[in-house]
Amino acid sequence: MISKLSNQSMPATSYTKKSNSQVYDSLNFEDRQDFEDAKRGFIAPLESTMIKNDSGEVVWDIDKLDFLQGTAPETVNPSLWRNAQLQAISGLFEVVEGVYQIRGQSIATTFFIEGNQGVIVCDTLASTESAEAAMELYYKHRPRKPVSAIIISQSHADHFAGIQAVLKYAENPDIPIVVPQHFTEEVLSENVLLGTIMARRAEYQFGKNIPDGSKGSVSIGLGPTMSSGTMSFEMPTVEIEDEVQTMEIDGINFRFLLTPNTEAPAEMHFYIQEYKALFVSENANQLMHQIYTVRGAKTRDALHWANSLEKTIDLFEDEEIDALLMIHAWPVWGKNRAKQHLQLQRDLYKYMHDQTVRLANHGYTMDEIAETIKLPKSLDTYWGNRGYYGTLKHNSKGIYNYYLGYYSAHPSDLDPLPQVEAGRKYVEYMGGADAVLKQAKADFDNGEYRWVAQVLKNVVMADPDNSEAKLLLAEAFEQLGYQAESANWRNIYLVGASELRNGMNKDLSPLDVSGIINYMPVDEFLKLMAIKLNGPKADGRKITLNVTLTDSNQQYTIKLENAVLTYKVDEVNSNPDISLALEQVTFYGIGLKLLPPEQAAAAGKLIISGDQTKLNEFLSLLDEFDWSPAIVTP
Repeated sequence: MISKLSNQSMPATSYTKKSNSQVYDSLNFEDRQDFEDAKRGFIAPLESTMIKNDSGEVVWDIDKLDFLQGTAPETVNPSLWRNAQLQAISGLFEVVEGVYQIRGQSIATTFFIEGNQGVIVCDTLASTESAEAAMELYYKHRPRKPVSAIIISQSHADHFAGIQAVLKYAENPDIPIVVPQHFTEEVLSENVLLGTIMARRAEYQFGKNIPDGSKGSVSIGLGPTMSSGTMSFEMPTVEIEDEVQTMEIDGINFRFLLTPNTEAPAEMHFYIQEYKALFVSENANQLMHQIYTVRGAKTRDALHWANSLEKTIDLFEDEEIDALLMIHAWPVWGKNRAKQHLQLQRDLYKYMHDQTVRLANHGYTMDEIAETIKLPKSLDTYWGNRGYYGTLKHNSKGIYNYYLGYYSAHPSDLDPLPQVEAGRKYVEYMGGADAVLKQAKADFDNGEYRWVAQVLKNVVMADPDNSEAKLLLAEAFEQLGYQAESANWRNIYLVGASELRNGMNKDLSPLDVSGIINYMPVDEFLKLMAIKLNGPKADGRKITLNVTLTDSNQQYTIKLENAVLTYKVDEVNSNPDISLALEQVTFYGIGLKLLPPEQAAAAGKLIISGDQTKLNEFLSLLDEFDWSPAIVTP
């Protein structure tokens, strides 16, 4: 029977214990190859296991994962526990002589490729604090040659945000910064429009507000734990534009392969001739990645992803390969094993794609496909394909949605009631909250946690003050989290349980992205202003602004009409309501409401012509987004 409902974490139930124990029967835990690979080439442990920023705040702490010892506790899926133990193996490692990797200093890893005059750094971690710690660790054990080049393999922040710390180790300020085609525009646009809600959803995916431990977060799948810290950016100097392009960097020959619109919109692989090493960024991993990312982003093209891995196999078929390098994992050594790993990863994504589309053509809905699809044994039992990040269920839903959208084609799903209104009706039809709770408790005692979670959502949405419903829903989430093989799913369930029990932690500061926003192109910033415009408040208003950016001599006309914000580049209106002359950084500060116009004008940073009240009126129509919107409650 269910214990007395509590706002504390609960132990694993008998159903969860059974579910987790059965994992040992389906996978070969005697296979220790990954552990051998993860420890191979070890040179030294991390010097900075806990890293603080200039304000004394902890931005990285891998010491908190010291509990990952021995066999899995009853509250953790044993397969995920294995992944967590592997991701926690950290330090400086020699991949081959001349190529070194640091793992455990951030959510991603970084590689050091030794050139003729200096060291080439590939991917610079997620923060300047982590990057500086990694540089110092490398230099403690290798020659202190300057950074001669930086390669950024793709457009997600965990690959580039530490770059300013790495640049401090370059003697020449004009070293090559090599990136894939369209890197800059993708970096500065992908998360702009929906950055606020993506960040909030990421708190769930990465388990930001729950403790690490056997009843909390044990891993984030792709890395050991979540990192924060100072994010930075630097404009690249070399963009790889051809699909296959050869380039010599500090005496080392690289052969690049562009793989756009795979795990990231801008991404590339490369082969290092002198070191016989093949780098595949984040398109091959030691797990199943996400075709649809649960934090929210555009769904990836699974077929294109598989084809990019196929191109990689074909392009480097005749090369000697001593090591396969992946940015979120330990290497794979030897050409045969490297090729096998790439083939199994390729076939994983191709199988998910092809079978999802096949079932869709048979008339299966998105949810039905997720319940039906199964991997063949050869793909399913390979440790490098397990769903520690993406899952077969939510990836198949993503593939379905990529082609067919959210609509199931059933007319009842065309215009359903939103969750609060639907919740009230469900509860009413079921005889009231007490009746629902009585049955939900019985189903919980029978281990039907998915259904309990599904039905109690309606009760909580109908009445968010129903503490009994929230606590029982939290316990259902918790058991689902304990059973989950995916770190993302575990974290999402456990954060949901925590917020139902304790509410949201509004004291946490939002992620500081000022180091990136300052580089944002003006047209991207104007898109951001447009989606901040509160349409209902702006209805009936007409405002025209001319903006001259004095540091670039760019001119813009911004027009508000029909409750829509539009703009023209290199064009000024002959009869504006107000004209502004200011530098770009000042314009951004005013537009983000970080700098009052009056203060900017008083400091000589803003020259205003026309009706200043129109500027204040315009700014009053721009919304401020809540960094912590409710998720598990209305």
